[in-house]
Amino acid sequence: MPKISEEKKQIKREYILEVAFELFSQKGYTATGMRDIMKVANISKGGIYVYFKSKTEILLSLVERFDSKRHYILDQLDKSLSSHDMLSQYLRKRLGIFKQEENCKWSRVALEFWSLPSNTPEIASIKDRRYREYKDDIKYIINRGINCGEFRSNCDVDSVVYQIMGTINGIGVLAGSMNRVITDKHIQTAIDMYLYYLKGE
Repeated sequence: MPKISEEKKQIKREYILEVAFELFSQKGYTATGMRDIMKVANISKGGIYVYFKSKTEILLSLVERFDSKRHYILDQLDKSLSSHDMLSQYLRKRLGIFKQEENCKWSRVALEFWSLPSNTPEIASIKDRRYREYKDDIKYIINRGINCGEFRSNCDVDSVVYQIMGTINGIGVLAGSMNRVITDKHIQTAIDMYLYYLKGE
């Protein structure tokens, strides 16, 4: 039997992830079984286990894939911008992704991921890392603004970051699970609220 090239393996792996993602977003992670993924992907039990050992491993691979996209947001921001404009752009991009159907689907999958019990070191570690990296992105911009004198020095940075994370995640639930589409006005209102506080106006 000829060996499958690494390129073809990667293509097949991505295909399985796409199938699983659609099933998780439609049926829910808990309600989707490996048999469902195998059936839609048209792959045997022996075949799918070449790529993934379990449904949990598939979910964690999806988490990693979407996390890498999120980190591009901070990396893509122009570092010559004022902290005011940098935070505005960051929030506009982070909240604006919920206008896209793929990201609304992901918010439904992510909600189930966060609901998983942290009873294994792997899941607990990923949850902790995701929270810290998410928090650090926002904290970097706010501390930058404080150090530059753009934002008030007496604000409780951790509390503001917590609130911003809550806003982003809450809008993800509204858009993804409750089908309440976010608008440009919603986004601008959130930006104005946080900048109003941070600038001490």
